Amino acid sequence: MEFFENLYEKWMVIQPYTTAFSSQAVIATAFIIALINSLRKALANKELFSNFVTIAFVCANYLITALLMEYVLAYVSNHSSAASAQNIYLVVTIINLATLYFMYKVHLVFSFVFSKLFFAVVKLFIILSAFHFVIWVKFVVLDLQQEFAQIHYVYSFIVLYISLVLSFIMLFPDVLRTKFGCIVTFSLPRDRNA
Repeated sequence: MEFFENLYEKWMVIQPYTTAFSSQAVIATAFIIALINSLRKALANKELFSNFVTIAFVCANYLITALLMEYVLAYVSNHSSAASAQNIYLVVTIINLATLYFMYKVHLVFSFVFSKLFFAVVKLFIILSAFHFVIWVKFVVLDLQQEFAQIHYVYSFIVLYISLVLSFIMLFPDVLRTKFGCIVTFSLPRDRNA
């Protein structure tokens, strides 16, 4: 439990003196490398167009939410209060769901194939959105700030885990055909060779 507590305190607590997250910079770099690599492969017809569209949407989502978080951090720093910024969790939930919707629509128009990466991203984004929504309900709707701290620890672990898994599967989409890929994306290991 102490591990989760330290993880939460280090990466997820927004306070007036909070600075940019170093872990987020590493993840953002992996996302950009994945996007450039996917574009290179797509132009050479060595990758499914579905993978490129999926990676592009995940990167756009990450950019929007990172910029929003920077704005929230600046707001909290200037106003010395994090309570009014807690609606960010609901906003991020809505952005994640909108990303999935538009990603699906673009797939319908431009790509006739839905890749394993698409389905893995959809699953991970739904899990991520559910956790953002739960933490928003806890903080804003139920106004429980310090109570049930275990929810904070699980939330911080899930957000960090999913961000790392997304960067990994976008860099190496073929891993989704393996048992390891199924495990890290919470998938059933069926039809891996299709």
